Amino acid sequence: MTQQGAALQNYNNELVKCIEELCQKREELCRQIQQEEDEKQRLQSEVRQLTEKLARVNENLARKIASRNEFDRTIAETEAAYLKSADEAAGVERKRGASRMADGPSHSLTQDSTPH
Repeated sequence: MTQQGAALQNYNNELVKCIEELCQKREELCRQIQQEEDEKQRLQSEVRQLTEKLARVNENLARKIASRNEFDRTIAETEAAYLKSADEAAGVERKRGASRMADGPSHSLTQDSTPH
């Protein structure tokens, strides 16, 4: 029986050793899990901050695009009004020129009216 007792004690020691190793592996795994949970929290916080920042950037961008579109509209309207005004002024000049031509030659100070 002593041989059986020794074998039983040996198995018992091996079992305790295996249980201790499993406990150590479990503790290491718990440490790794905690590290990854901490990393997950940090990343979630960063994502939240970046999401808020992205929302602010999108709002600013939308306002600036709306302002740019308003500038584009104002510029187009102003250019159209300017071109219309310039065309009207050119038309008035053409009418003046045509009426001068219809009146005949005019005597100006540049003509030499002294007898030779």
